[in-house]
Amino acid sequence: MYRTTFAIVDLSALAHNIRLLQGRLAPGVRLLVAVKADAYGHGVRPVVEVLRREGVHQVAVASLEEALQIRTFDKDIPILILGAVGVDECLVAAEYKLDVLYTDVCPLSDIPRLPKPLAMHIAIDTGMNRLGLKSTDAVLSVIEAMADREDIRLAGVCTHLACADASDLSHATRQVERLLEAVRAMGDKGCTPPLVHAANSAGLLRGDAWQFDMVRVGIAAYGYSPDPDVLPMPALRPVMHMYTSITRVADVRPGETIGYGATYTAQRSMRVATIAVGYADGFPRILSNRGVVRVRGCEVPIVGRVCMDQAMIDVSDVPAAQVGDFVTVFGIDPPSAWTASAWRALGPDNRANWLQETFALAANEEGRNVLSLSTVAPLAETIPYEILCQINRRVPKLYVEA
Repeated sequence: MYRTTFAIVDLSALAHNIRLLQGRLAPGVRLLVAVKADAYGHGVRPVVEVLRREGVHQVAVASLEEALQIRTFDKDIPILILGAVGVDECLVAAEYKLDVLYTDVCPLSDIPRLPKPLAMHIAIDTGMNRLGLKSTDAVLSVIEAMADREDIRLAGVCTHLACADASDLSHATRQVERLLEAVRAMGDKGCTPPLVHAANSAGLLRGDAWQFDMVRVGIAAYGYSPDPDVLPMPALRPVMHMYTSITRVADVRPGETIGYGATYTAQRSMRVATIAVGYADGFPRILSNRGVVRVRGCEVPIVGRVCMDQAMIDVSDVPAAQVGDFVTVFGIDPPSAWTASAWRALGPDNRANWLQETFALAANEEGRNVLSLSTVAPLAETIPYEILCQINRRVPKLYVEA
């Protein structure tokens, strides 16, 4: 490691979150965890290995390509593809033991007889208007068609809740009612789906009313409530923490401007630091003149536009700030062992191990605050999901079991 911009992925926090969520399940309810988009940017292989160890029933991805990536290191873990699939994908999914959603993209009649059975979950559009069958009659028609196919197995019926994290539950309640109508109609035709699932992270945090047979969680596994104001869950632990360092500190006089476009003009004498992170790393450009980071235990503002590889911050109120100081982009404050002199004393080949070991040792260090993505994301007019998924591959991810 040469550049001091990196992310720590705390797999013990992931395991903690999974156990916490499992503890909220009603008896007999299964847990599925979404690992699409490289496990929300955390790295799919280490995440899946933890989920397997913690007894998660199934994982979900967005595409066949993502599922096949998991199959390169785990041949057996149950995988559900949540995106629409066509005939070609169905053929491959059957070969690799992958569950798929049935939507109207690929009629059963278009799928040739399969040499291996394919498990399908019927997606019902109850109000999201994204994927799925919109009428109970359409669901019953598919059930009848499946009955004539020994190579296609009904694995479940599901829907996706659009507003489970809202303060007003009327939309989610109507969606659940429409799902249950379809399930009852299936029962009247003598078909009981093996699994019924609807609840996402928000649905699980609401309680057990919408849990049915399985719950599909995403962001909660990675340490965040879908809406911390409506559904506070302080016991969740953020899994990813991102850091950079100060590369320059300079005095700025009143009237001087900072950054591209001269969008910030100093109104007083200031100390401005440059940090080695930018929008190419996944640090949103919209945080220009509005975002914050943490330096030496203090929250400080971004000044000027976020650049591709760098950003500037106002450290006027942090007189001890100096070149080499570690900076919290989001997550927990750095361990006290992380100093510029300690970094320089190590060779590039030894720095990653040192960061991992010192982070793990400092897990119980007192006085370490957190700059939560629940704070950062609204400043960027987005949600924690997007920032996590956007952390660029050039940012090394260091895995720890704190």
